[in-house]
Amino acid sequence: MKSFLVISLFLPFLFFGQNVFSDVTSNSGIDNIYDVYQGLFGGGVVAFDYNNDGYEDLFITGGQGQDVLYKNNGNGTFKNVTKESGLFKNKVIVTTGVSSADINKDGYIDLFLTTIASQVDNSKRNKTLSPNLVYINNGDGTFSDQSSKFRINKRNFSTSSSFGDINADGFPDLFVSNYFKNFYFEESPFNTHNLAILNHYSINEEYETGEDEIYINVEGKYFKEVSNLLIDAGKGYGFGGVFTDFDNDNDLDLFIINDFGETSESNRLLVNMYPELRFENKSRELKINFGLKSMGVAVGDYNNDNFLDYHVTNIFAGPFIVNRGNGLSFVNLMNNVGTGINKIKSFNNYEAVIIGWGSLFLDYDNDTDLDLFNSNGPINPMVNPIPNILFENKGRVFELNESSGVMDYGIARGSVHFDYDNDGDQDIFVVNQRPINDMSYRGGVVGSKLYRNDSSNKNNWLKIKLKGNQSTTRGLGARVKVVCDDLKMIREVDGGSSHASQNTSIIHFGIGNNMKIDSLIVTWPGGKKQYQTNILPNQLIEIDELYIEEPSFFDQIINFFNFD
Repeated sequence: MKSFLVISLFLPFLFFGQNVFSDVTSNSGIDNIYDVYQGLFGGGVVAFDYNNDGYEDLFITGGQGQDVLYKNNGNGTFKNVTKESGLFKNKVIVTTGVSSADINKDGYIDLFLTTIASQVDNSKRNKTLSPNLVYINNGDGTFSDQSSKFRINKRNFSTSSSFGDINADGFPDLFVSNYFKNFYFEESPFNTHNLAILNHYSINEEYETGEDEIYINVEGKYFKEVSNLLIDAGKGYGFGGVFTDFDNDNDLDLFIINDFGETSESNRLLVNMYPELRFENKSRELKINFGLKSMGVAVGDYNNDNFLDYHVTNIFAGPFIVNRGNGLSFVNLMNNVGTGINKIKSFNNYEAVIIGWGSLFLDYDNDTDLDLFNSNGPINPMVNPIPNILFENKGRVFELNESSGVMDYGIARGSVHFDYDNDGDQDIFVVNQRPINDMSYRGGVVGSKLYRNDSSNKNNWLKIKLKGNQSTTRGLGARVKVVCDDLKMIREVDGGSSHASQNTSIIHFGIGNNMKIDSLIVTWPGGKKQYQTNILPNQLIEIDELYIEEPSFFDQIINFFNFD
């Protein structure tokens, strides 16, 4: 593979040609901006179909403002249905991140919200840490707060969460990332900037690092805390974690990212020892224990070698972590693949440090390889403009697409990809924070953005919607492989990634100019495989999990020789 070194890149932002993405926010009915708490934390979003009508909706956390549920009308527009949904906040609760899963397996997708603080009475001085929130989907367009029933009662300074079935029992389990162990509110916490005013990007040392949590889902009835499974994982100022099968052994491992962390523990990779309910910390052995100041993570196989790779956003260029598989250690190739951009020029010729938050692997042009989108934003209120970036995959090397149409200058945090208009290409949504101290730039405050993919290529595509029966309803963590002649591509169903967010659970493949998919293999958590052949492109197919008591002889042969 040809490689080159990129240390820093300064861009003039002269745009030529037609934009790939169009900003359709104003015409879509979306009017949103995240009301940030103390400048730094939050801005999560999830793309999910809460009413099972075939169109993916958006839930956006509100910070100290209102959370919002936008119903997709199916005609390119959205409707704010927060009040009628039961998700309207009737007291001040600072929400940060969100993930979704069918917790009770009733066929409807539920929500889990991470929180920081709550106002326990009308006094601005009476603030406390808040429990996280479980909202169960009632199946009639409404949700109900069932946090206590599901035993989510701990009060933590939580940032994000991720769902995945770690014991392959068919019920989604839960990881919660915590930033501080304790946090001491001052007289007016909603009007101060203690977290935002950082000294050379460092957190006040008086706040102890958080302790992450993990919960087993007990038959959809409640969550049982089993955080002892993380006992050797160290501590860190947690910004997120993602369940992912990095070693292709059919169980979900856990990749945890930290902001500043402790010197001895930065990002960590915990290997699932299924069928034992146990994780082992393999971070140092696999050389993935780098990347302080990490904010978000993307999961995807960028080079189509059938091993999942990881991109981590950061202050300055984030690690581009390439998985070599076969028990080999990871390598950080950010300076080899073209994503190693540390600084960038803004519209006013100001040299700004890249501060990345959300990260997405997506094949926006359906050409069979995964591109990379990063939502970037300054530490509020230090609002020196930083544009979002779309890196186009040019065959294992990335080039910045200056005509992407997504390079706005909002204070970006979480971001997701989804096909909101069901036209076969991946669109992008970005959550932007409101500048505190009424600071603004370039004509005013930039709200959250919906970017429609208007790519003009004629490449083919395939979308797969999984319906788990023995597995989780949406097949969280399942791995899907498609084979077209000599080309083999894999995708993994997202349980929560980017920054405090979660992408669509519908798997998307760009097929390029291929006119047929030779075979499709679904590997459900636990190792059961399901096959389809001779599939035509440019369609959404739904795959209903077959009930398999024991692997067939054919399946055993396939697994033994790893034919797929």
